[in-house]
Amino acid sequence: MLLTVSVYGQTTNGSIQGTVTDSSGATLSRATVTARNLDTGLTNSTVTTDAGLYSLPNLPPGRYSVKVEATGMKKYEREGVTVQTGSTVSLDIEMQIGSVTETITVNADASQLETATSDIGVTVERSLIANLPLEVTGTIRNPVQFITLVPGFVGVVGNNPADNATDDFKVNGGQEGGTDVLVDGVSISLVSPNIQWNKGVSPEAVEEFKVLQSNFSPEYGESGDGIISLTLKSGTNDFHGSVYDFLRNRVLDANSWRNNMANPGKPKPIDTQNDFGFTVGAPVRLPHIYNGHDKTFFFFAYEGFRLQTGGLAVLSLPPESFRKGDFSALLPGTQLFDPTTGNAIPGNILTNDPNFTPSAVMTKVFALLPPTNGGLSNNVTGTKTAKTTANLWDLKIDHVISDKQRISGGFDYDNTLKGEILSFGPIFGQSTPQSTRYARFSHNYVFSPTVVNQFLVGFSRRFRGEVANSLGEGFPAKIGLTGVNNTTFPCIK
Repeated sequence: MLLTVSVYGQTTNGSIQGTVTDSSGATLSRATVTARNLDTGLTNSTVTTDAGLYSLPNLPPGRYSVKVEATGMKKYEREGVTVQTGSTVSLDIEMQIGSVTETITVNADASQLETATSDIGVTVERSLIANLPLEVTGTIRNPVQFITLVPGFVGVVGNNPADNATDDFKVNGGQEGGTDVLVDGVSISLVSPNIQWNKGVSPEAVEEFKVLQSNFSPEYGESGDGIISLTLKSGTNDFHGSVYDFLRNRVLDANSWRNNMANPGKPKPIDTQNDFGFTVGAPVRLPHIYNGHDKTFFFFAYEGFRLQTGGLAVLSLPPESFRKGDFSALLPGTQLFDPTTGNAIPGNILTNDPNFTPSAVMTKVFALLPPTNGGLSNNVTGTKTAKTTANLWDLKIDHVISDKQRISGGFDYDNTLKGEILSFGPIFGQSTPQSTRYARFSHNYVFSPTVVNQFLVGFSRRFRGEVANSLGEGFPAKIGLTGVNNTTFPCIK
């Protein structure tokens, strides 16, 4: 079990900044600039400096309207300004002389050219997150897989809890394991050293995906490669929900070539994969007690995954002759010798050696093995059923205390069990249980356009085991093996 408590300066918030001028190009001081989130109603206001400059920092990613008011000028409004994760939107505004009761409305996005920081990165568009399919091959979907869309990516993102090698990748020529993964600004990488695991965050809960590739700001100093930043969805003033189910079964699948050869005419093996879930987001409302419109929001996402596949399994086990001490089938290529005398064992038959004594433990072990076809290799054929069961959910709550202060908290939960059952007997097969918990809390306060404080704390925990199906069955005692823990069937080589 690995446990970390993290406190970092990373943030997923963005900002809007620029210059306010009149039609002649002269800068306007003391103009009021207000940004309002079109989904949550969050507002942030400031006034321009003597040089006409303004900055609206610490804005959660989303769509904003920007309003500017100045004495003797027409009111200016711009709709649809998109603030992305960790980005600064440059928006210069030109005011027109006129009455404050008159309004100039512009419906266009602002420039996303990054001029405020040296960060170099790629943001995966929200439309791609919503519409591009993610690979579902034996385990639950992984939003980190969006990194394969980023230039400079090398490696694989398999997200397989039973195989660490399926999550080795690097960015921009860095080293494997050097990429940090942030969820709403909190690192989750330290719970899985040297691999970029993510378990517990559903793709349906991700609002925006960004990869910083080089020239990071100082707060990202821990990473030696790239930075993956996942911004999770928040609730809005409107009720939003979705339900989905991705189902695959054997009805429409073709039979495998191997199965057709070994079992002609037999039915197709089990192959059922089901990825399902729902999301819901809205303001918090307690009838007759509290109305969270423009104040308090929640977002909840649940994703379940069920996989069951079956097919042939082929093993190489000692044939019956070997179990009886007859190794004559190895001749003439392999000659057995008595380790005590160094003499050759006649005919490779152990009973021909006067020093041979049958092992009571191995006699009982052989009794647990299935019969073979007599061959020396690939001599046992049976069936294998693999199952994966996963349940994960994400919860995020945001509360606006004032236009200068807000808090947010989130929790991500995942339990995954991947295992297999073989027809050869109770000592075969294993499972890989895994559980992950991510928790975080942030407090944001804007003292001034140039002084912003964010307190961010996170807690991450992950457990992963490799468990034999024979665990708890007392096999060491059953086969007469002493001096070992009486837990699982021993590994015999």
